[in-house]
Amino acid sequence: MIIKFIRGLLSERTDDYTFHSSTRNNLYFDREVGLYIHIPFCKSMCPYCPYYKVFYNKELSLRFKSALISEIKRFYNNSKKCITSLYIGGGTPTLMVDDLGTIINEFNKHFNLDEMLAIETTPGDITEDKIKILTNIGFRFISIGVQSFQQKYLSLIGRNYDSNKAIRTIELLKNYQFDTVNIDLIFAFPGETISELFSDLQRAVSFYPDQITCYPLFMFPYSTIGRFKKIKKLKMPPHHLRRKMYYIIHDFLKDSGYVRSSVWSFNKADTKPYSSVTRDYYIGFGPSAASYTGKGFYFNTFSVTEYIKTVPYRKPIALEMKVSEKMEKLFWLYWRLYQTVIPVKMYNTLFGKDIYEDFGRIFRAMRTFGFIQKEDDDGIVLSKRGCHWVHLAQNYIALNYVSKIWSTFQKNPWSERVEL
Repeated sequence: MIIKFIRGLLSERTDDYTFHSSTRNNLYFDREVGLYIHIPFCKSMCPYCPYYKVFYNKELSLRFKSALISEIKRFYNNSKKCITSLYIGGGTPTLMVDDLGTIINEFNKHFNLDEMLAIETTPGDITEDKIKILTNIGFRFISIGVQSFQQKYLSLIGRNYDSNKAIRTIELLKNYQFDTVNIDLIFAFPGETISELFSDLQRAVSFYPDQITCYPLFMFPYSTIGRFKKIKKLKMPPHHLRRKMYYIIHDFLKDSGYVRSSVWSFNKADTKPYSSVTRDYYIGFGPSAASYTGKGFYFNTFSVTEYIKTVPYRKPIALEMKVSEKMEKLFWLYWRLYQTVIPVKMYNTLFGKDIYEDFGRIFRAMRTFGFIQKEDDDGIVLSKRGCHWVHLAQNYIALNYVSKIWSTFQKNPWSERVEL
């Protein structure tokens, strides 16, 4: 009720925050966009992971590749706009490493992808041969989902490698010329101590990667770990301990020479952040992929078999939600809060309005609660306290929305309606 009340204050009356079934054949853009490809295959199902995935099958992956190329061609035939970046996630995209060259070549026939070509993977599926293939294709940004260097937590979340494998993978990547290598870590494991958190942070920093990203262990009700929690009453750290952990991460990484680049991520100076979620506008390819045009939000069907069947006839969009001008501004502001810096002049240029006229109440509240560290003509910079509360907002608002959408799709790949 609180969320809906706040949402009502900041939105237009016609904004219902509801996705409806879609028969849309394609998407059209009048601005620069980023691209995302979802490859849904994994060899093991990590119990905490909420993303759509299926067990890897070679024959199914080949059918998926053919459908994906058809979807790429369908987008190109209707839109020749500038592409700013391409991120490939999953799943475990490197399971299809031998097919990625063909997929990227299809984009390169029509678009210039030299600016940012990025991929995520796991230590359990990376080898030197695969790294060579990725660099030869042109990938310059890579994220490794290490999650922890402690075996008991790797086992808890079902990772199919040990900490020594994670270390060898990071050391191997240092031998290649990536623009950014990101290490993902999870914190707030059930029973995790402060000393264990410090141990993971110290080990990560010892490799001095370009970026370190730390997420709390998310609890989605439809994930394996979510169902386990209901049965076994799996306890997560209390809020005060999670806050302490977040502050430790924040201070430790800044003291180690890293610069905050988002609520979760810290980068070495003069490196470009790896972030698949902060494109202003984007189009998604593959099952469960989302697209955002500024006028609407769209989700592809969450079934790889339905995706394969649908792509020959139309873009496989299952749900869409209309976005008003005010909602578009809200989404823009949300992602700038996620990046922890709000560029005031950029807002004025994009929307032709003064940001303080549109969101003055929000900024007054942020000042009152100590969420702002610095404020001048160039922008508004969040304080550590502000970053912590944005992290909580993600947990209780944005991830709740994600949970509703994905829970619905788990039951029906062509759902009729999802109310956020």
